[in-house]
Amino acid sequence: MNPSHSPSSASCDSRLYHVYHTMFHHDYTVTSTDKTPLFYVDNSAFTPKKPDLTFHGGTDKNAPVVGVSKFLHFSRHLKLGLGDPQSINRVEWEDLVCQNFRHNKYRWQMTIRDVSGATRRSFMWKRTHSVAVEGSSATKWSSRNFKLVDEQTEQVIAIFTSSAFKSVKKSGKLQINANYGPEFDLMVLITGLSLYEKQRRRDNSSSSGGGGGGGGGGGGG
Repeated sequence: MNPSHSPSSASCDSRLYHVYHTMFHHDYTVTSTDKTPLFYVDNSAFTPKKPDLTFHGGTDKNAPVVGVSKFLHFSRHLKLGLGDPQSINRVEWEDLVCQNFRHNKYRWQMTIRDVSGATRRSFMWKRTHSVAVEGSSATKWSSRNFKLVDEQTEQVIAIFTSSAFKSVKKSGKLQINANYGPEFDLMVLITGLSLYEKQRRRDNSSSSGGGGGGGGGGGGG
């Protein structure tokens, strides 16, 4: 394996992102560890033909679109766009594919580019109750904690840990331990936050008596 693709070599260079949500529309803001705003995520559950999540590279929805996530109707799977869908030649589409009916494993692929060329790699988000961002803990009661496994190395290269208590403003933290480039970091954010939001909607539907389409807290390690 190309040394530049080795997650272990980047373990001491992990990146930590903080994810906050707004009170009403449940949009998201993603910041760096020093609270610098990096992304604004527009959340839309009911607008026809509009992505469920639209990622803006800046402080609000007026910033340029850098990625989107579409929750496919009557499906467990998601469609992801890296770039702005309004610029047809500047968006790369990938699939986030649910692996089972428990909604606790989702697989995706992308092309990793570096000085030696381009390589297709596959990754798996798995729900977890034991693996957490450094300095945090993954409560067994939450269905919104995930770890990302590199299927080529079987290493955990990213972790999303939701806030232990239902915070008024904070959703959780995302830690990325592999250096596969800025597009990879953005894709980890898109996929991880998509799973968090999809599960949040299921949880809300279940708590309101709507059934929720599964999800729960089952599975994970």
